[in-house]
Amino acid sequence: MYIRNAVVTSELAIRMAVESVRNKNILPDVELNITRYYSYEDESSLSAIETFKMVESNVDAVIGDADPGLTRASASITSLFSVPQCSAASGTFGLPDRDAYPFFFRTVGSITSHAYALGAWMKNMGWETFSLLYSADALGDRVADILNDRGEQYGFYYARSYRFSHATDESIEQALTELNRSGSRIVILAFSRPYQQVNVLRKAREMGFMSKGWVWMVADDLANNFLQNIKDDDDGDAVTAYNGLMYISTLWNLTGLPAFDEFQAKWRQQPVPSDYSDPSNWTTTSLNYGAAQAYSCLELLTLGINKALDQYSGGREKGLQDLASDTFNTSSMTPMFYNFNYSGPAGDLTFTDTGDLRNGYFRLFYLQNGIAVPYANIRLDSYESINNHIIYPGNTQEKPPDIAIHQYMNPTPTSPLGIAILTVCGVGLFFCLLMAILIFFHRHLKPIMISSPVFCYLQLLGISMCYITLILLVRQPTPATCVSRQFLFCMGFTFVVGSIIAKNYRIYKIYQNVFTIRTSRLKSSYLLRLVGIFQIFVVVPLAVWNIVYRAQVVSYQLFETDFCWVCEYPTAKNGQWGRFNLAQMFVLIWLFLLILTACFLAFKTRDVSSKWSETTQIAYVSYNLIVSASVMVPGLLLGNDYYDISLYLYVASLMFGSTFTLITIFIPKFVVISRHILQNSKKFNIYRMNSDSQNQMSIHSTNSMDQNIQLNLVAKNMYDFTVQAHEGILPVKKMAKFDFLSIWTLKHVVLVPFKKYFILSEKSGENATVYHYVSCEPALVGSTNHFTFRVRTDKSMYFLFQVYDRESLDRWVNWFNRDPSTERGISPNAGRNNDDNNNDPDDPPTSPDRAAVKVPKSESATFGNMQSEMLYNSSTPSFQQNSSIPQSYPTSSSLSRSAKQGPVGTRSITSPYASYVTNSNFDVSGAPHVTSPYTSFTTSNPNFGRGNLPSNQQNSFGVINENAWQRYP
Repeated sequence: MYIRNAVVTSELAIRMAVESVRNKNILPDVELNITRYYSYEDESSLSAIETFKMVESNVDAVIGDADPGLTRASASITSLFSVPQCSAASGTFGLPDRDAYPFFFRTVGSITSHAYALGAWMKNMGWETFSLLYSADALGDRVADILNDRGEQYGFYYARSYRFSHATDESIEQALTELNRSGSRIVILAFSRPYQQVNVLRKAREMGFMSKGWVWMVADDLANNFLQNIKDDDDGDAVTAYNGLMYISTLWNLTGLPAFDEFQAKWRQQPVPSDYSDPSNWTTTSLNYGAAQAYSCLELLTLGINKALDQYSGGREKGLQDLASDTFNTSSMTPMFYNFNYSGPAGDLTFTDTGDLRNGYFRLFYLQNGIAVPYANIRLDSYESINNHIIYPGNTQEKPPDIAIHQYMNPTPTSPLGIAILTVCGVGLFFCLLMAILIFFHRHLKPIMISSPVFCYLQLLGISMCYITLILLVRQPTPATCVSRQFLFCMGFTFVVGSIIAKNYRIYKIYQNVFTIRTSRLKSSYLLRLVGIFQIFVVVPLAVWNIVYRAQVVSYQLFETDFCWVCEYPTAKNGQWGRFNLAQMFVLIWLFLLILTACFLAFKTRDVSSKWSETTQIAYVSYNLIVSASVMVPGLLLGNDYYDISLYLYVASLMFGSTFTLITIFIPKFVVISRHILQNSKKFNIYRMNSDSQNQMSIHSTNSMDQNIQLNLVAKNMYDFTVQAHEGILPVKKMAKFDFLSIWTLKHVVLVPFKKYFILSEKSGENATVYHYVSCEPALVGSTNHFTFRVRTDKSMYFLFQVYDRESLDRWVNWFNRDPSTERGISPNAGRNNDDNNNDPDDPPTSPDRAAVKVPKSESATFGNMQSEMLYNSSTPSFQQNSSIPQSYPTSSSLSRSAKQGPVGTRSITSPYASYVTNSNFDVSGAPHVTSPYTSFTTSNPNFGRGNLPSNQQNSFGVINENAWQRYP
């Protein structure tokens, strides 16, 4: 139907054009003869034969054909013989091929000329970006090139472009998914085969993209074939589902153009051809079949021949002669030859070198309930709105933006997450600065000195860097902030963990062996170099990566309207996995090893909290850091699709870890410094005076209580023997199967050679344990400067003890190896001279000077601070006369060597070791002086051997010297 109407109307228009040419006297010396040749739609071979007959009849120009396929066949033949051909109905893209059809041009618009018009459409709508889906052929590539050129001219550009070699469902779905993620919402389709664009539109509808916020423009007249296809769909809503779908078509009604108005007036006066299918609409729609374009074809061809005659090489006469003899040279009559500012019923026509219209007249339509509704015209790149009521997909009149309204997930200063970050980090940074100032001005306080102010500064710096990293997460990132965040976080984390390792390492070494405190490897300068080495392993990989590759900030779509700004390295072909790269992986592994080291040292020093004030806090921080890292790592490894989850994991773990470290380590220091400042600010502290008085009263009351207990115990006669013990505070190590599992610890050591056991307890007297031993010998532990001896227990356990010098080593080994029989001063088989003739090992030795003295068995041990002779000899002053109230055992010891050796001497055992006493020497009036080979002491008791005691002897490290007798219940 369409082709028949096109043939009928075109033939009528050509006859009208011939009459017009004659009336205008365009070719006064040339007679125009119009011959009609027939083509066969179903018989292409017959059409080709007909075309050959036409060429053999020596025609000078051809107009046709109405069918695109037949036009292509005829154009190929006419081009072989250099016969100009003009088409008024075929808009097929394949025809404008300069190599295949060099003498073909057309007055009807094609999809490529539509592409020129779409540039004006984009410009007028105010959109700056669009996406193109096109076929992988000459048509699609040509449209892509035209739109790219138009974009440079009008200021818009591609957001995405997808080239389809085979428009399969899988490839279409993948392209539409990526298109949706890109955020581009203006989509233009340019396919050489109509079914391909129908498949794309159907898939877009299925995926929910034929909805509000989208614009779909088809760069071809799809109304007839597309509507017919969608009507075949089973879905009853298929027609209305495509409401708002737009397309562009050639505009035939050029009312207002003088040439068209004149032509239309003459057209309406023509009789209706008998072969026209719809005579009733002759005056309204008959020009829609290309009559004006056929009219313009004839005028262009005649004007072209006239121009060729005027420019003929032998002159016009020569041209007329050749034209009459069928030897006219038409080699110059290519499409560009006809660009002589022609204006006719089809408008102002200008051609490209391929024969297409450079500019044309087009109309824009949108579909509404299956009906094409025009809303604008484009006349020679000029946009004319004819309908302000434009329906877009989703049945909305709201014009969509070219890019979807982005709701970025990145924190902002006004978002809840951004407010939380700025608040916590602001308070944290202020407290870090405050603590740095307070520590600097009070660095000589003992608790601050113990915690190493230098490492406190590094920890505060590291925590501050972590807080700044979180602050840089707020607002849209830049390449500079992307790089800064990496360095600040990794370096800050290393400062915190490295300082913890350095401080805990020093504590560990001191706790393992007290004598290593003098080594240079425990100095802060050495440990600072260690922290510097930790930083090198962090800075170098990040620096190398960022020098080789440049960071870029890209917008990534999470959902339909949710986007995020992410930092990526697009030039990195290898070692880049989303937002995670090779350098970050290396640094992450290194930081994890540092955390494990910190936790290991925290575990090894978990029992030193009573000696080092920060040990407990450091242990808590170390364990917390590994928990925080375990939460953070999955967030770093998640892809961009899980940006929101990754963001919250990263922020929560880093904020919690930094704040927990700040509170745990520095709040106790803040309290100590605050108390110090408050105490110094008081001129007169009544509370402290009252406290001192109460303390004195408490001490007096306690002493009186101890004296009463001692008297009661003596009265009950609960003691039956006296033994010798040695006491000291020594480094002790319980040997394990693997040496690194055992550490040196400072222990309170009490040795009782007579009973072949020793007691190990904390310095405070808690957690006492008794071990029976079988042997003791000196031991070498790798350094000649360390003096150690090894003790084996009856349970086959081994203990290493360390002393200061060789003299102390020999003394302790002798004490451990002392024979209990020699401790009593008699042979093991010696008998006793007593009333019951029993050999009691608990009785004291009997000397010749005291052989006559009767010593009851119940009085063979003496206790308290009184003289033993008061219990042995009635000739001595009475107990009541010479005894004094026993005083409590002093808790401090005096040094007999230099201060560096620690407390030394032999002492009686205080509570809680009150079941062992030192068998000290004593003097009886009138009796010879007895000297013990083991101990020497002084006493302040005026009733105890005045002037008869030997002077205090030098003692070596590891033994505490006390002068008081002790009692054991």
